[in-house]
Amino acid sequence: MPHYYVNEAAIELPEIGFVDATVHALEAKLPSERALGVFVHRSPVEPGTALRALVDENIATNQRRLRAFVVDSDRPAVVGGVPAFVLATRWRSEQRENLQLQAHVVVGATWLIFAVGAPVEERAACEEAFATMLDSLTFRGE
Repeated sequence: MPHYYVNEAAIELPEIGFVDATVHALEAKLPSERALGVFVHRSPVEPGTALRALVDENIATNQRRLRAFVVDSDRPAVVGGVPAFVLATRWRSEQRENLQLQAHVVVGATWLIFAVGAPVEERAACEEAFATMLDSLTFRGE
């Protein structure tokens, strides 16, 4: 039986083909009372799949599901010692305009998106959290 581990526990699952598509979400309240979110998305990826194709797929998905979604910047980078694409994006919710900074990487057979989001008025806090996250990022077991 496959095992799944979280910080607090481990569970066994039946052999029916589970795929780890975990999304970790952390949230902090800023001095302005607005929320800053940190997200780590994990998805399996077929060997040989180009990271650029995954990023483009994610952009297309967000353009369909988020109102007024735009990519302000999209550049290649190295994150945690591996090739990456780093994006700055914006979209509108009912209440406000939002900003999300994203770093896309493939490690082994896993596509990871590291993201920090907040209302655009909190750009400085968003950029600081994103830079701290990327500067400290290390990968285990690869």
